[in-house]
Amino acid sequence: MRSAFKLGLCVAALLVTMARGEVVDRTIAVVNHHMLTWSDLDEEMRFEALENGRDPSSAGDEERRSSFEHLVEQRILRDQMQGLAPASDAEVNAHVAEIRGLWKMAKDDAAWAATLSRYGLTEAELRALVEGQIEMLRVVDFRVRPLVRVTRSEIEDYYSTTLAPQVMARGEKPEPLVNVREKIRELLMEQKMSRETEKLLQNLRAQSDVQILWEGVK
Repeated sequence: MRSAFKLGLCVAALLVTMARGEVVDRTIAVVNHHMLTWSDLDEEMRFEALENGRDPSSAGDEERRSSFEHLVEQRILRDQMQGLAPASDAEVNAHVAEIRGLWKMAKDDAAWAATLSRYGLTEAELRALVEGQIEMLRVVDFRVRPLVRVTRSEIEDYYSTTLAPQVMARGEKPEPLVNVREKIRELLMEQKMSRETEKLLQNLRAQSDVQILWEGVK
């Protein structure tokens, strides 16, 4: 009932604004009483295109739905951030540098500024998006990593049943287990983290109040 009441107030406010002849943003979802708008989704799509080296005009329905899901997840995760340290300038700088490296513009400030402009982003907007992304990943890591363990037997089993047979199938000789143990551990950790992250997001989504107001993202 409270959700419906708050949503009604939001809609009423938008109608009043429209009646005044002002330009309004379109609300596409309400997540735990927080509105997500078309401009939020548009910005997320442009950011993801930049981060993945895609043309900003190439996004279709699939990319739009994916960006929408990420936007909802981010809004849900923000409610889990209490007590966690915000992203530092050094962390933000490092990730921005990674993106610039993807575009091979690590030292070409003029070309980088032109690229950001093509994606409709300012440097400040990009840094804010990167900061939010880092903080969301921090929440996930804080909640998920304590649940993940890789045992010696799992490493040995992966080596004997997966890695070694794959190498021998190529006509090559597998490296000794001792040489690849840490790489296998990292791979299995990554796989388990991915599965646990998916479970976490599913659980948080089920516990959240998510109202989708736009058919285009369903």
